[in-house]
Order: sequence, then structure tokens, then C-alpha cells
Amino acid sequence: MQNYVLVRLERIETLDIGHYDFDPQVTVFFFILNAEEQIYLRYGGRDDTSADSHQNIPSLELALSRGLDQHKLWQDKKLPAPKREAPRFVKDYPEIASGPLKNGNCVHCHAIGSAQTAELMKAGKFDKKVDPWVYPDIRKLGITLDAEKGTVVKEVAGAAKKAGFQPGDEITHLAGKPVLTFADLQYQLNKVPHSAARVEFKVKRGEAAQTLKLSPEKHWRVTQIERRGSAQRMEPFPEFWAKPLSEAEKKKAGLKPGGFAAEVTKFWVKTNAQAAGLQVGDIVFAVDGVEEDELTDSVTLHIKLNKKAGDTVKLGILRKGNLQELSFKLKARPW
Repeated sequence: MQNYVLVRLERIETLDIGHYDFDPQVTVFFFILNAEEQIYLRYGGRDDTSADSHQNIPSLELALSRGLDQHKLWQDKKLPAPKREAPRFVKDYPEIASGPLKNGNCVHCHAIGSAQTAELMKAGKFDKKVDPWVYPDIRKLGITLDAEKGTVVKEVAGAAKKAGFQPGDEITHLAGKPVLTFADLQYQLNKVPHSAARVEFKVKRGEAAQTLKLSPEKHWRVTQIERRGSAQRMEPFPEFWAKPLSEAEKKKAGLKPGGFAAEVTKFWVKTNAQAAGLQVGDIVFAVDGVEEDELTDSVTLHIKLNKKAGDTVKLGILRKGNLQELSFKLKARPW
């Protein structure tokens, strides 16, 4: 650490987020770069396991060491700078410019994700079945990394196993781009199109380098997105909040395993769902007769993905052991 100049950014109004592109829905994120703003690597990121699943002292030490290695290459003129992306600032997003910036408030990082979604929606380019899923979880490709060893593979399954990955492989490149950390890997993976038939990796296996071509399985980019601005932005408003049941809870209630059964926890305002009789504690297990969704195990997200404001939905609910149905009309977001 003594070889670094540390800069903590407390406000992002002047940050070029076109260059310093990152997942705005993470707990912490570092860039390691030189005085000319050439980015050597990234550190941070997360998967569906937890917000800090890949943040630990050993992986941070590894990233710092690799950052110094990259800097030595740059000093020796062996590390050319990649083309810099077009500049972009938070003021370029109308939602942010007219909101927190106008009011002199701090711009929270998660507001960037929300503003990006709003921009796509306004242009009519937001695809509910594609655009919400950003910064994919590499485990959906069958690759589990050793969280303390950066890009070293710990376990393989599914598509990764078919492609020839082995435990102990160290991923060095993805789609032709070098990756030195988990955050680098996730950043490059985010650039791979949803429709990609092949994803090319280079790995170091022992002292040998190998190229592996992986064929992603269907919906490989789908992750838990309820925390993201895109999910908050999508309409219609489901009319209630709910907590998904565990598989054990579903079994105990006699509900379908793998379904999106969830217990109603609260209501934002007086909603049509409440007026129709929905209550806190009710278990919602079906929407218009559908009990599961290949894109999500969240009943509220299922409604957002498949319905629109003005639609009437029929919910199948379980209340104190009794099956019931109730219907109501969905509204747009109330905020």
C-alpha cells in the first residue's frame, strides 16, 4: 500500500463515468491506475451470494501486487493505453441534473443505474427481458472462483465443464481482453451480448496457456436484480412487497417447489391490491394461473416483467391454510 497514492472520491459530479465505468450497485469499488488515468485494473464487484462475496484481504493484496506489475510494464513502455471511451458525467442524465444536482444534493452511485434505465425507457429502447440484467454472475456459466485468489477457478459445472475448464485454471483473458481481478472479469463479461453463442476465455493451466470456448446456457445473464435501479424503475407497480419463501417453507405449505411463492410483507400506500382484500401475511403463489418464471423466483418481479399498468391480474393466495383468489387492476409506479 505504501507504493500507492490513495484517493477517496466522496462525490462523483466531476467523475468521468464514461472512463471510470463501474457497476453502480456495489458496496465498494477501486480503480488502480497511473497519473495519466490509464486504468490497470478494477477491484470490487459482487455476485448474488452477498455484497462482499469477492472482497477480502488476500484478493485485495493480490490486486495491489498486480497493479504494481502493470505499472512496471507501463514504465518500461510495454503497456500501451487502450482507447478511452467518450466522456460522460452524471449531469448528462436529465433525471440527475434536474434532481439531486439541481438541489445541491449528493448523487448516490445507485442513482446512475436508475438514470441509465430511465434514459433507455424514454428512448423506447428498454427491453424488460434483456436490459435489467447487467454485470452477470459468472457462476451462471458454471464457474465458481476462489474468492481469495482473484480469477482462479475453484469449481466447474454445466457449460464451463463442457468447455473444458478445470479447478485451478486461472482466467487471464475474456473475449480477448486481459482480466486480473474478479471485478475485471465481471466488467468484461458485462460486455458480452445476451445472445452470444460462444464466449472465449484464455486460462493459465500450470505453465501452459489454453483457449477455451464456452457456450452459455439460456438466460445465462439472469441474476437477482431486485436491488438494481432497473428493477425499481420498471412498471407496473406490483401493489405489494413480498418476501420469497424458502424451498422448505414452500414444502411445509404444500406449494410447488421452484415456484415463486412469497409472503406479503407491506404495502406502500393504499393500493388496489389492498382494496381487493390482499393482506400482510398472505402467501402469493400464482399470477393469472402462472406459478413459476424461468427469469425470476420473485412474484413481484414476475408481475413487472410480464404485465403493464392497467392490466387486471388474478392472484392465487394461501391464507391460514386456505386457498383463495383475488383480482385487481395494476397501476404505474406511485412515486
